[in-house]
Amino acid sequence: MNLQESAEHAAFRQDIRTWLEANLPPDASNTGRRDYKGLDDAVFSHKWNRILGEKGWLAYNWPAENGGTGWNVAQQVIFEDECRRVGAPIPYGFGIAMLGPTLIRFGTEAQKQRFLPPITRHEEIWCQGYSEPNAGSDLASLQTRAELTPDGKHFIVNGQKIWTSGAQHADWIFCLVRTDATVQKQKGISFLLIDMKTPGISIKPIRQIDDQSGFNETFFDNVKVPAENLVGEINQGWTVAKALLENERSGSGTVNLEGLLRRARTLATEYQYGGEPLLADADYRERLVQAEMDWDCYCYTRYRIDSKLMRGESLGPEASLMKLYVSELSQRVHDLGLEAMASDAAQWYGLETMPEAGFDLPMAMSIDRAFTIYSGSSEVQRNIIAKRVLGLPD
Repeated sequence: MNLQESAEHAAFRQDIRTWLEANLPPDASNTGRRDYKGLDDAVFSHKWNRILGEKGWLAYNWPAENGGTGWNVAQQVIFEDECRRVGAPIPYGFGIAMLGPTLIRFGTEAQKQRFLPPITRHEEIWCQGYSEPNAGSDLASLQTRAELTPDGKHFIVNGQKIWTSGAQHADWIFCLVRTDATVQKQKGISFLLIDMKTPGISIKPIRQIDDQSGFNETFFDNVKVPAENLVGEINQGWTVAKALLENERSGSGTVNLEGLLRRARTLATEYQYGGEPLLADADYRERLVQAEMDWDCYCYTRYRIDSKLMRGESLGPEASLMKLYVSELSQRVHDLGLEAMASDAAQWYGLETMPEAGFDLPMAMSIDRAFTIYSGSSEVQRNIIAKRVLGLPD
C-alpha cells in the first residue's frame, strides 16, 4: 500500500475539492445547524443526491457503462475523503448503494436500462423488503409468498414486511419472497422488484419518539408483479440477497467518524465540569484518544482493502469484519460525545440550547444504535467471521 499520491491523483483531488466547496448547499452539509424535519430528512440527503445526479457523480462507484463515473478505486477513495472534509454526505441509499450494484451483476439488460438511469439521477426512490415479523437476523425464514400465475407472466405476492425504511416515500421496493416452500429455506427464495403503486400494497407507519415514521410495516395482498421483474433465477434469490447485503455492509466506508470525533473533542473542551472541561479528565482523555487511534486503524485497513481491489484481487470476509468494527466504534464515539454533554444529552434535537458541535448528537446516537443490527447484527457478523476466517463449523 502506497499512500503517496501521484500528480494525477493530486489534480483529481483538487478538482473534486473545488467543485464540492462551490456546490454543497449549507442545508445539505452534516457539519452545521439545520431545522429538524424528521429522521428521513436527517439520514437521506435527497437535495444533495439530486445535485450529484445532475453532475453525474451520484453513482460515483459504478462503471461508466452503467451510468456511473467510471472512477477507479483510488479516485473513489479521494472523492469520499473530500466529502468527509467538507461535510458533504457520501452518496448512499437503497438504490445507489444496494440495488444498483446488484442489478449490474445479476440483472437483465432490460432491467438495467429501465432501472439504473433513474437511480443515477435520484429520480426514483427505493426501499428494501427483507425483514419480516418472524424473519429478522434469520432472514431465510421469511414467509412472504409469491406464486407464479399459470401463464407464467406474473407473480402474485402475499405477506408482510417490517422495518421498511422510507416506504412512505419510495417508488419501488426490492423484495425477497418465498417461491418454493418444499425445499431448504435458503433455496426457495426469489428476488422481485415491485412498484409501490401496485394495487394491494398498503403501508402502516411505525411511530417513533419524535412522532415521525422512518420505519413502516408493508403489506402485500394479492399484489400482481410482472414476471420480468424477477432478478436472477427463480428460487435462487438467496444468492442475489447475499450479494446485496455485501454491498450494504461495504457501505460502512461512507461513515464519517472523523468529523464525529472532532465534535466529541469540541464538546469535551467547551462543556465545564467543576470549572474545567471534561477533556481535563485523564480517563476520558484516554478513551477519546483510543477511539481516535481506532479510527486511524480502520482507515488504514480500508486503504489496504482498497489496494487489493486496485490490484484486481477479490475480497473475502472483509465486508463483515469492517462492518462489525466500524459499527461498534461508531457507538463508542457517540457515547463519548454524549458523556461530554452531560444533562444536555437528554434532549432529542436542541437547536437553540446546544453548542454548534452537538445540537443533534442525541438524535444521531439514537439512529446509530441500529448500526449493530441492520445489514446483519454484530452476532451475525461474528458468526460469518468465525466460519470464513477461523474455519469453524456452522
